[in-house]
Amino acid sequence: MSTIRYLLISTIGLALLLGHGAFLKLVQASPILAKSNDVTVQDGAKVTVWFQITPRDSPTATYSNIEQFVQGQHTIPLQLEQRIAGMHPGEVATVPLSAEEGFGPYDETKIQTIPPADLPRDAREGDTIANSAGTTARIVRILPEKALLDLNHPLAGKPLIVTLQIVTIENSDEEAQYPNRSAR
Repeated sequence: MSTIRYLLISTIGLALLLGHGAFLKLVQASPILAKSNDVTVQDGAKVTVWFQITPRDSPTATYSNIEQFVQGQHTIPLQLEQRIAGMHPGEVATVPLSAEEGFGPYDETKIQTIPPADLPRDAREGDTIANSAGTTARIVRILPEKALLDLNHPLAGKPLIVTLQIVTIENSDEEAQYPNRSAR
């Protein structure tokens, strides 16, 4: 395994162990993940990002993860895709999103009623459950005759602040593109 890949995997492992704040500091301080002059996010590139989503009305509630997507396939909000175009590994961007730009508006029609017998035995109000297809729902209320489920995304209807950092960029030939390649 090349030194750069080993260091990248180690950095990601540390991020998972230390949390998102430590990850940002570590990556920003790492010369291996510093800006590269020739590798940028372009359409067709497979991009790995660390992200943190914070609802504007609840700044203490944050959601973070490391994800991968192909730039230009519109699997992430368009505003994020536009903002990260041209970014280099290690760069950080913070993007405010309206509720519509994020997970869409809250949809009252996504509240469903089911028989309580269809719930898992130990289910309680507030729990999130999933069916075999992977659709998730939050249990809003359990009554003797019915249970109310909310199928909206937990962040639907909320304006958000998304902070993301480019971790890696792979070109369309599936060859990983890392800064300082000549240092391998």
